[in-house]
Amino acid sequence: MPPAPPAADLHLPGPAQSAAAALPDRLDLQAAKSAALKHNPDLEVTRARIRSAGARLREAGTRYAPVVRAGFSVIHTQDVPSSQSFLTGERFETYSPSLTFEWLAFDGYARQLGEHATAQDLSTSEAVHDNARRLLLGAVSRAWYSAALARERMRITAADRDFNQRLLDDMRQQVEAEQASRTDANNFELRRNNADVQFINAERDYTLSLTILAELLGLPDADLSGRLDFDIADDELPEKSEPGLDELLDIARQQRADLEELRATMAALKAREAAAQAAKSPTVLLSAELGAASRDNVEFEDDERSGSLGVVATWDLYTGGAKQAAVDTAAADYEVAVRQLQDRWQEIVGEIRRQLPIIAAARQRLKLNRESVALARQIRDDIEPAWRAGTEPLTRLNEAQRDLNVAELNLAVVRAELLQARSDLDTATGSILD
Repeated sequence: MPPAPPAADLHLPGPAQSAAAALPDRLDLQAAKSAALKHNPDLEVTRARIRSAGARLREAGTRYAPVVRAGFSVIHTQDVPSSQSFLTGERFETYSPSLTFEWLAFDGYARQLGEHATAQDLSTSEAVHDNARRLLLGAVSRAWYSAALARERMRITAADRDFNQRLLDDMRQQVEAEQASRTDANNFELRRNNADVQFINAERDYTLSLTILAELLGLPDADLSGRLDFDIADDELPEKSEPGLDELLDIARQQRADLEELRATMAALKAREAAAQAAKSPTVLLSAELGAASRDNVEFEDDERSGSLGVVATWDLYTGGAKQAAVDTAAADYEVAVRQLQDRWQEIVGEIRRQLPIIAAARQRLKLNRESVALARQIRDDIEPAWRAGTEPLTRLNEAQRDLNVAELNLAVVRAELLQARSDLDTATGSILD
């Protein structure tokens, strides 16, 4: 009989094909983002932490309520000694029910401050979840555009291969007819092989990008080939200029979830500092108890019943400095959070500023590369018949085809760079969550 799997393995998910089957046949970028938000396991972790923080907040709210406790005891007594230290052999049971009420009437507002800190912990967990969503969407976009670029490289290199294969076939026929040299045929065969190598490299990058994308979607076993819709018309490229730096920074101040996380952490630490200070105050506890005690009888007479009311005030006058140390700890943690918020803001400013020149340069290059592709294709199309007519050398045709390949690849790269840089800017400002 095979051994049972470790307990941890029982929680591992099964094959992702069933989840992948729920995806649409054609998956565009927006649908991929939606799928990632739905299936990515990292978000399940942050959702669970939100539920945990919410439960702790509900628990903190119960500290205002009184405690009502019911009890009942039965004690059997046997062989009670007499005054002369002889055992009498007497046996009896004592029945004692009780009902106790306790309410902490005053604790220096420590409960209110603690509840406020716990509420801020919930806000922190929610902000952590939103920040995980922000980073996930940015990663999905990056994997998507990487796959789109690799597929465009596949298209360009396949076209180059087909072009050289067509000329190779022509040259072989002419070589057989002794109308061309074998060198010309070998030239096109070499260039076709080079195109095949470039196609294999692009196909490898495409497969790796799809693998990364599937992992981000939370479907690591899914086969996404054939599902993705990478078609992006030129009019979908972001042509308009971005807002100014100041406006982008204002957007980031309002929408960056990691900033909200640190703000909530600071608020929680400030509340805990105040709660630690409030713990130095005296506490007042109100209590009441109803009880009874009866011997060998579960029915109680009036003289067997009892009741009490009480007020208990306590004040820790000396604890060896423990309470002040708790205050100092919370204050120091707050200062750390303040520095972390300042450091994070500097990082955000840098993220945003780095994207602006990348986008500006990509827009300029996009226009030039479009023109270059049109010119290179026209030159190649003009040189091919001239080469066939013998008025242009083979090296000029090779050069024209190479220029066309380079121009098309440059255009594909700059399109991907522009789209990716714009997505990175949205990720940096937090507006990718809109």
